[in-house]
Amino acid sequence: MKKIIIASCLFFFGYHLSAQNSTVENEIKNLEQMEVQAVLHKDTTTLKKLWDKDYIVNNPENKIVLAKLNSIDRPVLQKQRTDFSRVVEKVLVNGDIAISMGKEIVTSMEESTKSEKTIERRYTNIWMKKEGLWKLVARHANKICQ
Repeated sequence: MKKIIIASCLFFFGYHLSAQNSTVENEIKNLEQMEVQAVLHKDTTTLKKLWDKDYIVNNPENKIVLAKLNSIDRPVLQKQRTDFSRVVEKVLVNGDIAISMGKEIVTSMEESTKSEKTIERRYTNIWMKKEGLWKLVARHANKICQ
């Protein structure tokens, strides 16, 4: 009888934790798409809500940059993006940290040639729950070679 009670408790708590993680995964996926639209439309108000004040990026140009909110429009939004899509392939949730991984396709207007250039890349985003809100704290993105 004791084994049945223990097994039932483990099943219940395991199911409950799984359901919580599923809810957080969906929330992170929604935040990912919100960030894509904010970058595409140069919506600095939304980006300031999504990004942590110490948001750090290892970008596709092989540079590690601190995306300071007071200079948000310079480094991140300089390029004229004509299309941007993100496919979230996996979200791993561990307490107040969520790691999102997948691929992105970005089309930008090249200033020098006035032509569009499309780049596929892999990304990893790290989200952290701070004061009840999920904030993007770190990111790595790299181009996929042809």
